[in-house]
Amino acid sequence: MSGKKAKRKRKAQNQSKKTKSSNKKRTTAIWIVTVLIFALIGTIGYNLIPDKKPNRHNKYLQANSNKSIFSCIKSPVFPLKYGLKPPYAIDLRQNNESMGLKIMEVKTGKSIQLPGWRKFGYLGLYTLDNLGNIFTSPLPYVSIDINPPKEQNKILKVDSKTGTMKEFMNLPSVNTPSPKNPFGVIGLVFDCETQSLYVSSVAGSTFNKETGKIFQINPTKREILNTFDNHDIMGLAIFRGINGKRMYMGLARKPEIWSVGINKSGGFKNDFRFEFSLKDVPGGGNLKAHRLRIKNNRMTLKAREFSYTLIAASSPLRTIYTFDYNRDKDKWDFVELHQEGN
Repeated sequence: MSGKKAKRKRKAQNQSKKTKSSNKKRTTAIWIVTVLIFALIGTIGYNLIPDKKPNRHNKYLQANSNKSIFSCIKSPVFPLKYGLKPPYAIDLRQNNESMGLKIMEVKTGKSIQLPGWRKFGYLGLYTLDNLGNIFTSPLPYVSIDINPPKEQNKILKVDSKTGTMKEFMNLPSVNTPSPKNPFGVIGLVFDCETQSLYVSSVAGSTFNKETGKIFQINPTKREILNTFDNHDIMGLAIFRGINGKRMYMGLARKPEIWSVGINKSGGFKNDFRFEFSLKDVPGGGNLKAHRLRIKNNRMTLKAREFSYTLIAASSPLRTIYTFDYNRDKDKWDFVELHQEGN
């Protein structure tokens, strides 16, 4: 082979190698780009696909966000001095023997009623605070002789350390309480996040005019911070749903549950809204929601007769309703009802 031919052959071979190398690099680049594209599409697709288990995740987060509302609540200390061991039950059932308040040891049923408690007469609902103090209120029962109307718009406090019951605050009302409406403070609840005590009162309301209030109180300073006016409310409960923190309340004049938003400082927003009616559920009726409790996305409420008269207040009839929070719709779904004691 001549020198020229050999040179041309080597040149052709080198060119072929360069072409193959170039094609190989091009192919590799194409594969890399393709992989990156598919990876990008996969990432986008994954983010667009709904979470198959959103409820479990969100319920966990929601449960923890609601836990902060009542996480600071403590039991009173003084029962230990009288030989009771926690957990305790606070018994506020009205009868001639107890006049409203006993502290009971849950495991044994052993109970105490300290001297000085009876002078406040019959008592209504209660709440505990971050120190274990018990807040409650007088309640007219059967007769106004023991609990006259002028004494009904008070908050009472049982000191966590000593067990001493004293008047904590006497709340204002638009009208002077009278025998036509012997009721005052009814609902109480404590919020750990804002260290606020909320109290509902129907004092001064008449058959034709609704002048009740919910008070937001700083219990350390005994200072009224805000009021939610011109609504007669009985039971109170605080809950954080998907659209924020709200105060849930049972109306005194209708068998309905309404709510209002709570801002960061514990004040009331301007968004009073209807939640549901007890008349609309299977077996429901015209009883009013006297007590509300919300725990683990479940609302339990106790309903009773209420018409601003002692006859209705002394009725033993109670119905327990249960609702579960539907986070997808931000509403409460009815679960069941039963008569108390059944």
